[in-house]
Amino acid sequence: MVQILLIDDDEINNFTVEAVLGKVDFIQSYEIKESGWEALDYLRKCEEENRFPDLILVDINMPEMDGHEFVERYEATFWGNHPTTKVSMLSSSISESDRKKSMAYSSVSEYAFKPLTKEKLATIVA
Repeated sequence: MVQILLIDDDEINNFTVEAVLGKVDFIQSYEIKESGWEALDYLRKCEEENRFPDLILVDINMPEMDGHEFVERYEATFWGNHPTTKVSMLSSSISESDRKKSMAYSSVSEYAFKPLTKEKLATIVA
């Protein structure tokens, strides 16, 4: 069973992803945060409560803190204590430079295109 954190400022995408997450039987729980700052606060709380997510799905393009900046802060703060947590970048960008930049992070294991489907999620989790 998998615990997931989705970080995306797009309410329509979040609605779509939530529908996908609700249909997948290997998901134990999920949380949605609309900014990198909210997500970092949530992860601090998770760490304190010993319930860190197994998978973090991060949108690249967000205001205030984009997905790359979130991953940099995540790696500096949490990744050393949670190296088995997978991070997957979600994007509508087909830019090769976005993909390369995302995959250069040690914690990022996947670059997935929106929309997230049940099949894509199964591949990311596997």
